[in-house]
Amino acid sequence: MNNFVVLVSFLFLFSSCKETKTIYIAGSLADCVGVAPQKCMLYKENPTEDWLFFYDTIEGFEYEEGYVYEIEVTVTKIENPPADGSSLKYTLVKIVSKEKDTTVTPNPQDKIMHIEYESLSRASFLQIKISKNLIEKTADRNLKDFNSKNCSKEDWKTILSLLKSIDVEKIDALKSPTEKRLFDGAPHAQLKITSTTKTYTSNGFDHGNPPQEIEPLITTMLALAESIGKQ
Repeated sequence: MNNFVVLVSFLFLFSSCKETKTIYIAGSLADCVGVAPQKCMLYKENPTEDWLFFYDTIEGFEYEEGYVYEIEVTVTKIENPPADGSSLKYTLVKIVSKEKDTTVTPNPQDKIMHIEYESLSRASFLQIKISKNLIEKTADRNLKDFNSKNCSKEDWKTILSLLKSIDVEKIDALKSPTEKRLFDGAPHAQLKITSTTKTYTSNGFDHGNPPQEIEPLITTMLALAESIGKQ
């Protein structure tokens, strides 16, 4: 009887340290930073969720870029993991599906985290930062005193819609229509677009006269920031 209890206790302990789950793997790798800069797989546990970085390895799984996977894995807790090592071990059980990724090169606009507009001169400073949930602005060069409001679903949808017409990977090559900032005739302005994997930064341009490719976006950002405090 005692042996049976010991066996049941052992099996319960073993099962509590190990579970089986289904995960989805994206068709392309992404830049990420672990101990050092590296390439990571992107994964999610639910098809409707956003992609997340996968920093571990999956024993028995040979990833082929260009294919989207649905796989079943066992996840085992590792006792006393090495320094900077994972506390979990992933082992492939089976590949449920492997399909050719028919999407074009992943569009950074689909993974935008926030956008930031900044203009400054000797006498002025303005920073606007917009994310899915928040619109912030400040005139404080030390970036301590912010005013903010919630970003509505409609406003964020408008931002994403405007971003679709912009090739974010080429905003660093956009030409400024005017050069007044070079002799203090206008504040120096810049746009930054941050996705889950990278920050895209434009060339400098005159505040009030951005390159036409990003003008609608910046006009909208300024209008949303101006509305803070007028609710």
